[in-house]
Amino acid sequence: MAEKSTFASVVRNRGFLNLWFNQFLVQLSFNSLNFALIIWVFKLTDSNTAVSFLIFAIYLPAVILGLFSGVLVDITDRRKIIMMIDFFLCLLFFSLIFLKGSFPAILGVTFLINALAQFYAPAEASAIPIVVKKNQLLAANSLFSATLYSCFLLGFGLAGPLINHVGINFVFGLGGVFLAIAFLFSLMFPSIKSTPDAQGKELIWALVHKKYSRMWRIGVFEIKETIGLIRGKLLVLSSIVILAGVQMGIGIMAVLAPGFLEKSLQIKATDASYVLVIPLGLGIVIGGVVLGKFGSSLIKRRLVSRAILFAGLLLLLVGVAPLISPAVHYFGNPRPVPFLYQLPLSKVLIVGSFLMGVALVSILIPSQTVLQENTPEEDRGKVFSVLGVAMSGLSLIPIFLTGILADIFGTTPIFIALGLVIIVVGMFGLKPSLFFKKEDLSYKVREFLGLGHWEGK
Repeated sequence: MAEKSTFASVVRNRGFLNLWFNQFLVQLSFNSLNFALIIWVFKLTDSNTAVSFLIFAIYLPAVILGLFSGVLVDITDRRKIIMMIDFFLCLLFFSLIFLKGSFPAILGVTFLINALAQFYAPAEASAIPIVVKKNQLLAANSLFSATLYSCFLLGFGLAGPLINHVGINFVFGLGGVFLAIAFLFSLMFPSIKSTPDAQGKELIWALVHKKYSRMWRIGVFEIKETIGLIRGKLLVLSSIVILAGVQMGIGIMAVLAPGFLEKSLQIKATDASYVLVIPLGLGIVIGGVVLGKFGSSLIKRRLVSRAILFAGLLLLLVGVAPLISPAVHYFGNPRPVPFLYQLPLSKVLIVGSFLMGVALVSILIPSQTVLQENTPEEDRGKVFSVLGVAMSGLSLIPIFLTGILADIFGTTPIFIALGLVIIVVGMFGLKPSLFFKKEDLSYKVREFLGLGHWEGK
């Protein structure tokens, strides 16, 4: 009789337990570092443009390596990949203790760390089906997903207080220690290999014989094949665009957050952990639970459109808040203070961040579900690779421009403009007939958007 699949039975699997513990240490270190660097770079340079360069360095590796990392991982022993990444990440984290005063050096290290992350994520995810039994796969993936979101919440939530109380070096050093432990655990991993497909075998041959032109042709073939899977499928394409738009919005808000807190609201940027990150994470978790329970009966297109409209309204409210709140003008010499000294504005941010978390999860889950439902299982990895590249690639220029515009006009107008743009997108999803006449769109597009908008149903 087959063993019943439970969380306990999965955790008793030594290979999975080592992999899971490694994921926890790496993701916690990685998320703490990203938040810490955003805050540190703003304090070092007092420039939103500098923060946009940092976010650029975080996203760029996904654009360059995203389409190839999965293929390369599939033809390599995952144990060696994870072990090497843990080791080099550990060195890079410790290097920041000595390089933190140089902005160019920070950008270089950030790029390398995120380049390594492009190989860690697919190596980790693709190793799960190899180290656990088939009937344990759902429980194993659930544990990994829960750990991923928990590490995001813990990493971003703890980084601010740690910087405040023990300094930025402690964040770098603690992350380095965690990664050193992860490396030691990876030495105990079994070999985690899978049999490569025809494309993988051809890539192995090209790598061994250093046939770079053949490697390029393989990459181009994979890209064309994946684009062919997407072409003409409005549901798949719209889901990719929506998810990429969410990534772009998150990147823009990451650029704006330190300057908006310190200059517009006069709240310490390190207190973003309390007023932004933790409420946002709680909103995502609670919203996800509620959506999982009641969301199956809702029409996905309407749910996503309403969530986009609501997110735009929230951003508009946050942008307007410092203009209408007398609390911002309380201090004779404007300076950032702990969030407890700005309670009226802090309450607006906390409630707004929680509701934004609910809105984000109401956009992400239905869009990801539509993407999964409308792509063949054997091609799903390729489509999600394109999604990762699109999410990062479409964000690069807006993120770069956001920092420059914020330094020229301030962060408040950018928040207001972003909110208005997102409101228009949400309104289009809910009522496209306000923007286009029936004869302006093909039947296929009108059917996708809902024929009732033009038929009076």
